[in-house]
Amino acid sequence: MNKYLKIFLIVAIVGIVAGSVAVYYIFNIPARDVENEKPAFTLEAANLYNDFNNDEEAANLKYGDQIIQVKGSVVEKSVEGYQVSITLNDEMEGVNCALDSITYVNNKELIDNLLSGDNITLKGKCDGFDMIMGVVLTRCFVIN
Repeated sequence: MNKYLKIFLIVAIVGIVAGSVAVYYIFNIPARDVENEKPAFTLEAANLYNDFNNDEEAANLKYGDQIIQVKGSVVEKSVEGYQVSITLNDEMEGVNCALDSITYVNNKELIDNLLSGDNITLKGKCDGFDMIMGVVLTRCFVIN
């Protein structure tokens, strides 16, 4: 067998094995456990919004992809099937929290009875700032 063909086959086999290991690793990474993870920051919804409003870049560096526990008054609640979105503090200058469907099922009575003006504490992953929605938290959980 040709010397270059042997080298090519060895490199190809090593590449296939390395690629297979990488794909296996990527598809088997455990999901982040937001509910049981300790929040990096605990603050009021108004303070979180003001941090983003004053300096979005610095706030993204500080809060981005962090678990945040936020407390505020409900101004809007949207329930569509099992998708729940709760806006805290102000409709135009607020914190928008998207709840997990499991959280909705586990806290259905509480969430269904939630009224505008009620105080609530939520914990979720900060996804940054949106001009329309305000500060966006995803994978949120109700803190009792």
